[in-house]
Amino acid sequence: MGKQETTRGSRQLARAIREHLRANVVGYLALFVALSGTAYAASKIGPSDIASNAVRSKHIKSKNVKTPDLANNSVTATKLACEGNSNQDVMVRAGAVCIDRYESSIWTAKVGGTRITGPIPCSANGQDCKGEIFARSVKGVAPRGGITWFQAQAALANSRKRLPSNAEWQQAALGTPDSTACNVNSGEMKNTGAEAGCVSAFGVNDMVGNLWEWVADWDEQADGCADWPASFGSDATCFGTGTPSRFPGALVRGGYFSFGSDAGPFAVAASIQPSDSDPIFGFRGAR
Repeated sequence: MGKQETTRGSRQLARAIREHLRANVVGYLALFVALSGTAYAASKIGPSDIASNAVRSKHIKSKNVKTPDLANNSVTATKLACEGNSNQDVMVRAGAVCIDRYESSIWTAKVGGTRITGPIPCSANGQDCKGEIFARSVKGVAPRGGITWFQAQAALANSRKRLPSNAEWQQAALGTPDSTACNVNSGEMKNTGAEAGCVSAFGVNDMVGNLWEWVADWDEQADGCADWPASFGSDATCFGTGTPSRFPGALVRGGYFSFGSDAGPFAVAASIQPSDSDPIFGFRGAR
């Protein structure tokens, strides 16, 4: 064998050794990431994978991606479920939103504490309600009426919730009976879940009747009402004004215990100022 052929063979052998070492380094790096739970980016993985220096360690923070995040079945139905703050705070999924199954009551704590049935211990404008009142979705208790929009929003914020939007409320009410299966003619408020047939397709109770429910949206305060067409149950709709009051109307939904056929899943009114606190106005939360 000539000197030239020997040199060429040596070069080929050296190249093969380099490629073998490079493959092993990449493999060990991947194994290190998987076992340590720490994510780093190599400056060069290989020409067949990504361009040289396209991803650098500065692009991925140390420990930002951990082994459990990549494990098989690491995302489960339980992690996607809607959970309240305790087993006495029940939420359900209604499409893309988590919503309280029952109309809200207010308590002295997010978990534990006592239910507040007397005067609300903070201002009607909600400005001093932080840490004072907490909203829960509890079966078999009187829902809280006589609460302003501002107090309701504060009670929900203290419980890491919020008022649902008008669209979210309508979505959650899908399939709720527009009939006396709900508390629309009794003349009095009933405990949450008392009407076993008044349940939406998503499993949300009492979205028709019992108490009007505040939602997040405001509009111009209305001074009159009409009815939806018969195909929408002839539910009441209260929008528009001839003489503007210059005050907002916070939307309430669903009707209440004496609203009769005007109550229903399409019943909506913008005639109530968010500072009002009539006993027929309640609420529920969303996440």
